[in-house]
Amino acid sequence: MEGVDLDGDRPASRQRESVVQRAMPIYYALLFAILTAFGLYLLMRLSGVLLILFISLLFAAAAARPASQLERLRIPSGIAVLLVYLVAMAVVVGIGWFVLPPLFGQVATLVDEIPNYVDRYQAVRESWERLREQYPELEPFEEQVATAGSRLLSTVGSRLAELPSELFSLFLDVLSIFVISMLLVTTRGRLLSFILSLVSPDHRDTAERVMREMWDRIGYYVRAKLIVMTIIAVITYVALIIIGVPYAVLLSIVVGLGEAVPRIGPWLARIPLLTIAALQGWTTFLLVFGASLVIENAKGYAISPWVEGDQLDIHPLLVFVAVLVGAALLGVAGAFVAVPAAAMVQVMFEEVIIPWRRAQIAPEPAAEPASSDRVPAPAAHEHEG
Repeated sequence: MEGVDLDGDRPASRQRESVVQRAMPIYYALLFAILTAFGLYLLMRLSGVLLILFISLLFAAAAARPASQLERLRIPSGIAVLLVYLVAMAVVVGIGWFVLPPLFGQVATLVDEIPNYVDRYQAVRESWERLREQYPELEPFEEQVATAGSRLLSTVGSRLAELPSELFSLFLDVLSIFVISMLLVTTRGRLLSFILSLVSPDHRDTAERVMREMWDRIGYYVRAKLIVMTIIAVITYVALIIIGVPYAVLLSIVVGLGEAVPRIGPWLARIPLLTIAALQGWTTFLLVFGASLVIENAKGYAISPWVEGDQLDIHPLLVFVAVLVGAALLGVAGAFVAVPAAAMVQVMFEEVIIPWRRAQIAPEPAAEPASSDRVPAPAAHEHEG
């Protein structure tokens, strides 16, 4: 009798499970909307702190692989991490030793040459005066230049007054990123174990796979992007030296940094370069523009495939949207970190959301047709009896 009662309750139980399954997408959608709104609120309120933490995570992921390789050589974890960061600091200091002196010299020269560049706009002045003959309400060209110059000097003066505090703030940010990323690499195993302990055992394997995939992807992206940025900066510097463009060190560094923002970053970073080249004459401008096209095509067809491979296969639309959103929320820094964040979102979709959704819409196996002559199986206690 007890078996019959349980069989009678099954339709009601299945109906409740069906209702719960149909309600799960709505529940997850509401949860996602609430978490997104809360995340955006925190992002706006704590954007500086969160940005430092995320950049620290990026550098930690980039340093984790070399540290792991040293640990395989039976080097203690703390010493391995310290060696990786010491080598990275030595490379940065070495580059700065050779780059910073000519860079500061070229910046000073550029500031001194600004009045000469203004004087080269004689044709613009003449066109403006002819335009004033038709529209007398326009101010003279000299007054326009004086107004723009005073605004520029006022802006530069205010920025120079804030320079000491901004440099100190930048130093603290860099130091914080260095310390936090180093701690993340050193304690990465314990952090992973702690996070997995908060996940239910049924989903622990999936959570570990997702976190390791995110960690590997963003680490690979940062390492590959730093290599590509360096190669592009060096090639650009050589091309500018051959063409004879001034401020080659400064402009090549700007172009190299622009490679951190995919798609639009490289050409936005070339605007100062093309402007300086245009001031040198049309021949120089065309040579620089042609060299930029050659370098970008070489990057797309040779450098990036060789360095990055296909391990960071992010959809171009996702990259474009991520850069726009990052720039809108956090400015230039947001555009820099947008692609790694997009890579993490893509991993979440590939490893969690898409498989879960496919399991939800998969057709259920057909139920066995009921047979009127089937004899019910005897209860377990009857067999025992």
